[in-house]
Amino acid sequence: MRGHILTRILTRILTRILPKATRIAELIAATLLAAIFVTFLLQIFTRYAPKIAWVVPFEPVQSWMLSLVPIGWTVNLISLLWVWLIFMGGSFVVRQRDHVTFDVFFNAVSPGWQRFFAVVTALLLIGMMGYALGPTYDAIFGSRLMELKKIQTLSLPISGDRIAIKWLFAPMVLFMVAIILRYSFRLYQLGRGHGDVDTDADADTDTNAGAKGVKS
Repeated sequence: MRGHILTRILTRILTRILPKATRIAELIAATLLAAIFVTFLLQIFTRYAPKIAWVVPFEPVQSWMLSLVPIGWTVNLISLLWVWLIFMGGSFVVRQRDHVTFDVFFNAVSPGWQRFFAVVTALLLIGMMGYALGPTYDAIFGSRLMELKKIQTLSLPISGDRIAIKWLFAPMVLFMVAIILRYSFRLYQLGRGHGDVDTDADADTDTNAGAKGVKS
């Protein structure tokens, strides 16, 4: 009885937390994408400004544009932000129903078989990610080479230290942990018979939130 009550409480807490966490993740992803776009525009401007400076009629602005040189750190910054955007988005923003899937065979079988396939898929993902998590963490954070090797054109704003190359691969660990937690919760829902077999917890949460909004 106590276990059932604790399970219901945990489910309610997750149902309330997940939508807010998803919105925060979407905000961070949008901020990263905006930073990538602005950095890209800055890179283009500094590269071609001297060539189009003659168009500007104002002498001070023209002289300033002629003095500009291409910025070297923009490419590495865009690469760093892009890797973080992809893995963080895959961890917290992209839902299962947002992926491109080939579900002709899945939709052709009975609901019982669909639930079986969903459970097997969740177990495989949890098993593979769990098996690879330790070696991946050691390769990124336990390797002295990853600590010593730096991104030469990027440095921390306050200390001025070069950014270690390990932070380029760090979001992979975050992604693996998020997949394990997501599909563990999905497996729990499937085991208790909650939720649809072709959606994940995020989709169920969005549906419930939408239904409450319509009722109110």
